[in-house]
Order: sequence, then C-alpha cells, then structure tokens
Amino acid sequence: MSKILVLGGAGAQGSATVMWLAKEPDVSEVICGDINLERAKDFKDKLKSGKVRPVKVDVWKPDEVLEAAKGVDVVINMVAAWIGNRSPTLNVMEAAFKNGAHYIDPAAALREEEDRMLELSDKWKDAGLTAIFDLGKTPGITNVYARYAADRLDRVDEIRVKTCLDVISEKEFLVSWSPFAALQGWSEAGLIYKNGEYKKVPPFSGEDVYTFPDDPRGPCTGYFAEHEEVWTLPQFIKGVQYVDFKHYSHRLPTFRALGTLFGSDKPINVKGVKVAPLDVLLTLVPPPAKLPEKIKAGLVDDIYSCGVVEVKGEKAGRETLYTLSCPLSLRDVDRILPGSQPESILVGTPPAVAATMLSRGEMKTRGVMPPECVDPDPFLAKLAEKGIITYEKMERC
Repeated sequence: MSKILVLGGAGAQGSATVMWLAKEPDVSEVICGDINLERAKDFKDKLKSGKVRPVKVDVWKPDEVLEAAKGVDVVINMVAAWIGNRSPTLNVMEAAFKNGAHYIDPAAALREEEDRMLELSDKWKDAGLTAIFDLGKTPGITNVYARYAADRLDRVDEIRVKTCLDVISEKEFLVSWSPFAALQGWSEAGLIYKNGEYKKVPPFSGEDVYTFPDDPRGPCTGYFAEHEEVWTLPQFIKGVQYVDFKHYSHRLPTFRALGTLFGSDKPINVKGVKVAPLDVLLTLVPPPAKLPEKIKAGLVDDIYSCGVVEVKGEKAGRETLYTLSCPLSLRDVDRILPGSQPESILVGTPPAVAATMLSRGEMKTRGVMPPECVDPDPFLAKLAEKGIITYEKMERC
C-alpha cells in the first residue's frame, strides 16, 4: 500500500489527480496539500473518501513541504510555475529526495530550472528514485505521443505539437485557463527548433487554421508559442530536425485584441480614476474556479480540450506521418471522472497514472526525465483504462 502527497491538491488540476488516486485500491492515503486548508477540507468532504487527508502546505516554505512529504512514496507537485514568475519546484524535489520519494509534476518548473533538474539525474538514479517533470497534457501526453511515433519510424524529421482549449458559451465570455496566464503566454515570443538551433519567433506569428478531432465548432486559429515540448523533444528524440508548438482556440483572435487593449498593468487615467487596463480585464473575465458554478447554472454549452501531435519521418523507405490526439469535451466528464472538467482530466490524470505505476514497480527507469523518456505503450494503455483514448492515424506521404 502506498501513500502519495499531492501539492496543490485542491486546485482545478490537482483535484483530478487526488480523485483518481483515492479510487486506487493499493493507495492507502492521499495527502491533499494546499495553501488553503479550508478549500482542501471542503474538497475532502465532497469526495467522501476516508483515504484523503487535507493538510495545509505552503510550497514556498521548504520546511513545510519536507514535513508533509514524510513517509510518502510519491510527491506530486501540481502548483503552477508561472505564479509570480517564481517556482518552488527544486525545493519540492529536494524534499521528495530527502524522504526517499519519487517526484512528478505536470509543468511546474521554469525553463532554467528544468536544465538544473536534469543535472540531478545521476543523483536520483543512484538513490533508486525517479523524477518526471512536465507530465500533464501539453507538455506530457503530447511528449509521450512524440516518443510513441518516433519508436515506429526509422527516421524522425519533424514534430508539430498543437493544443486547443475552449469554453463554449453563448451567454458569457468564459475561459478554462487563467486569463492572466493566457495573455502572458500568448503575447510572448514563440520558440521553434530548426536544424540544430532554437529560434525565437514573434508573438502571434505562424498563424494558421486547424480542425481538431470532434471539435464542435470546427476550424480554429493557432499561433506559435514557447512551450516545454520544443525545448526537451530535440534533446531526447534522436535526429529530429524541426519541432514547433502552437496554441489554438476560437477565442485566440479575441485574446489577441484584448491583449492589445488591456494587457498593460500600468494605470491610466479614466475620468479622474487611476485604473490598470489588465485589472479591468481580469475583473470582467470570470476565473476558471468559477466554471463549476457556471456549468451548474447552465451558462456553459461545452468545454473542449485536445492535444495533437504530428510526427513526420521515414518508415521502410517512405515518408510517413503519424498523427495522435486525445479529444475530450464536457459530455465525456461524467463517463470518465464526474465532478471534474476536460482540461483538468487531461492534466491531472497522467501524474496519477505515473504515481501508481511507480509505487507498484511498473515503471523502472530511474533518474530525472521529461515525459518522452517514459515507455509509451504501457503508459498510454493505463490512460485508456481511465477513459483517455488515444486516436492514432498513420499516412504515407
């Protein structure tokens, strides 16, 4: 029987991780660590699970994390890296290591930290421990897809990663991700990898239109973004010459306009009152935490989330394209994980799957690694058991 600590366990994505772990018969306890103890207690009460133990943990305080991690087998860090442009990831990793626990996160580190994490790989390997970072949806499932396709090709030339997330509502302007994070991420320069070099590209460049599988609204617009896959895949997928990542959304053109109008945090004078345009936007757009009540009130028509990976290369002397995807919508939630949301399921399930595989000894690779180092076949099979189905297409070019 295993014990698992989930930091940020009462949040949107962390709650999905806790819900899955509480269902596992060989998990004896799930410690739901959150800076807001009342929120964690309310979440436990809703779950009605005797396995879940709420604990107040401030991830910015290493001693609190070290104490919370005592006696656990796996530490899962679901706290977002972009909060305040600082990250507790290395401290959380160190707390896991000192307690002899494995470590997982869905994208909790800043770029420079990921390089430092990889430098610790030998130390973790020698201790017989595994640390997997970026194991969410994108990055995460998408990296595993890239590895799955690469294993089936004789040569890998290109990897293109696409992600779509939309809240569909005719009544309100609603989003399933932090509007601040969306504006910050989408308005910054993108990153591509080409012929051995990483290259910055302008914000909102590379515009194209793509139709995601089962997207009820049809084609949507996408732009280049700087994302973890572009950084790690060229380091671990041998021979690849080109990697890019694009965000897609039916709301992206709107966010582009909103970013131009309201993206500044510098106050302006409005009829004698100093107001920051960004504060106006964040006040008008409800935060994702409000989505459950919006759904309950009938204000949400649907939520659609999907990651797509296209891997092009050579197989048996012919150019071949693999396309893998994992579409989920609001109608899938009751079938898969009632009480959650599509994006939360896609982000929160991979850490839960990896944690149970590690605690059962089903994942034997040791050291620090990104998701493309995970054996894709058993991992994707476990996701499928939980209702996250991979759709695969292979075409001769």
